[in-house]
Amino acid sequence: MYGETIKTIRLNKGLPLKSVYIDVCSKTNAIKFENGERILAVDKFNQVLSNLMITMDEFQWIRNGYKPQKDDYYSYRISKAWNANNLVEFEENVQHAEDDAIGIERIQLASYRLLRSYNNQLEPNKEELESVVNYFSNLSSWTLSDIRFFANNCYVLPYSLMIILLQEVLKAQNRYTFYRNSDFIFAMALSNCIDRMIIEGDVTNAIKNLRLLNNLTIEITMDGFRLLAKYYEAKVTFLYLDEIKGEEELLNVLTTAQFLGNGQLVDEIKGLID
Repeated sequence: MYGETIKTIRLNKGLPLKSVYIDVCSKTNAIKFENGERILAVDKFNQVLSNLMITMDEFQWIRNGYKPQKDDYYSYRISKAWNANNLVEFEENVQHAEDDAIGIERIQLASYRLLRSYNNQLEPNKEELESVVNYFSNLSSWTLSDIRFFANNCYVLPYSLMIILLQEVLKAQNRYTFYRNSDFIFAMALSNCIDRMIIEGDVTNAIKNLRLLNNLTIEITMDGFRLLAKYYEAKVTFLYLDEIKGEEELLNVLTTAQFLGNGQLVDEIKGLID
């Protein structure tokens, strides 16, 4: 029960009932809630979390014994392996997700399989691709979870659809202006789509969206994405505009990547210019 976890957190913080449940409920009802004998309305529960100075995400983390839910764990491991270009670990975690699909959304598992087919240069499963395409096509309002899911699938979607969907993603940006860490999610979607644009040779869209990525990554906490933007700019120049100038820009990015210990980016640049 939620109340029992709240009680543990409250006691660990050394807080009395009054400080946590002020303007929420009576002392009697607070005790019953913490003993699992009653529930609180959503707005009241959110106030309790606020009084404890924790988020819902952290509460769920604590409630689950300071570890992720199984489906969140697989999603995290698969996404991390894919973004780090660790293809062996990616394959292993997709296999684990297939073997133990309890808690894994069907649409998520379909997207993992599509990414695996893309990585292995195989034709995608038509039914699984259709299910992912339909999911995005039917969205009337995008959440951050949808945008994160899109970022992980932009390589497997039909290219023309990816371009259209990216515009819908960017429309949602104003709704999350002050939401914590939302810039990282939008930057991830932009950077993955720009990479796909470069692969497709769509220089016009790549340059246009690189401007958006640069504007989004001016804060010091976004330096990783800013370096990636500089790499993409240099890559576009090298491949499509001016090879000599592009190589100079790539070497500048390479120096920075080596200093920061970004091995994946170092390997990509060396593979590009060698």
